[in-house]
Amino acid sequence: MDPLKHQINCCTERKLLIDIGNTNLKWCWLEGGKRTSLQYMPHRREALPDLAQRCWADSKRPEAVFIANVAAPALNHHIDRWMRHNWMLAPSFLVSEADSFGVQNAYGRPEQLGVDRWLTLVAVHNQYPGPACIVDSGTAITIDVIREEGQHLGGVILPGFELMRGVLLENTHIPRVQSIQGTLNILGKDTESAVASACLNAAAALVERVFNTATEMIGKCPDVFMTGSDAVLLQSALTIPTKLQPELVMLGLSVVATRKDK
Repeated sequence: MDPLKHQINCCTERKLLIDIGNTNLKWCWLEGGKRTSLQYMPHRREALPDLAQRCWADSKRPEAVFIANVAAPALNHHIDRWMRHNWMLAPSFLVSEADSFGVQNAYGRPEQLGVDRWLTLVAVHNQYPGPACIVDSGTAITIDVIREEGQHLGGVILPGFELMRGVLLENTHIPRVQSIQGTLNILGKDTESAVASACLNAAAALVERVFNTATEMIGKCPDVFMTGSDAVLLQSALTIPTKLQPELVMLGLSVVATRKDK
């Protein structure tokens, strides 16, 4: 491709980036290399067939669509059908890869790594120098470690705060208590604060243990990036330095969408 034409195309192309999580479908537009503000729509089983219509009926056709879906496989079919019919366009459904965008996946079966986790690795490796520990806190909490040169060392997964709380209350005779609201003393003075503190501090302790293990493996402290809907809450319980990056999956999607042209 002519370099000048490629530069013009990169400045004018409009791409749609979609992140489908366990609760919400989130999207933004990539225009001239910059992302627009994030929009979202909750997805429920009974609303799947017309979700795309409700999200993008009034939007102009993009040049390309990149989708990361970790929650609702049926949505892939509905979105693909809607976009082919309305935009004459086939979206790209991303999966985790063994070695791409500078990241070497630690999983023996790379597609088993959640594509959201893979995209946060791609985002951090391509945008920030140095080794990193990436903490994504939402319905589930995931922690992944990556070396400076892009080697993924692996990660851990545990239930998010509401899942931990819900499983405890559903399988014991503990009375129903409220969800976590903010920073807590580690020792609760009632059942509500005891349950909330345990959920929050269990996650924080695991983050710090992974951080210490990564430091030993790598030989220096990794940067700790916090993302996800409960990132601020989890960050409040940590004693190690952290950096809040709420849109790491979207940043990873934008890296993929930009590099796919090259």
